[in-house]
Amino acid sequence: MPYAFTMNIVFDFGNVLVEWNPVQLLSEHFPDAKRLPLSLPDLAVALIEHQDWRDFDRGVLTADELAYRTANRLELDRSSLSAFIEQIPHVLPVLQGPVGAVVALTGGAAAATGSTSPQHRVLYLSNMPVTFAAVLERRCPWISRFEGGIFSGREQLCKPDAAIYEALERRYALDAADTLFLDDSPANVAAARARGWQAELIDRPERVATVLAERGVLPI
Repeated sequence: MPYAFTMNIVFDFGNVLVEWNPVQLLSEHFPDAKRLPLSLPDLAVALIEHQDWRDFDRGVLTADELAYRTANRLELDRSSLSAFIEQIPHVLPVLQGPVGAVVALTGGAAAATGSTSPQHRVLYLSNMPVTFAAVLERRCPWISRFEGGIFSGREQLCKPDAAIYEALERRYALDAADTLFLDDSPANVAAARARGWQAELIDRPERVATVLAERGVLPI
């Protein structure tokens, strides 16, 4: 049954609204993988799972600082690595199905004229470096449909730390029990549930529409 009251629907970005596939991104930027010190899957883990990248997400490390530290640590060419980091937000593929759900939730095409009043509040909560967020906001006009949200780099907070969930609750006066969170990380989903949010793991893009239909937020 559809919800008879307003739900707060909170979207992650990576692998929920835009594709996040570091191995694929690396393969496109470094076509001669044999020249790299690690295999592409191992390089993706060494780059993305390191504390330096987490600090980049959190907004306490710049892209230049990240490139310098990572190039030294992994014996990579610094200029090539800098170029790779810089181009990532420009080439991240948009997941059209989930974005279509955001458009539908925010009033569809009629929302541009202000002629509708969507029933549910639609926000985002994403681990996203400052520079990436700025590029995506320019690339993706549908982001303006959100009532608002938090990108980690601008708050110097990151999921799954409880503080970033609390920050979103406080800023938008969210009732945890009426908040539905969609994220591709089990740790992030668990952290949301620990605060009393409803949360669903998105393990493939098609699951966004499925979850929203099952919850009665969007028609099947």
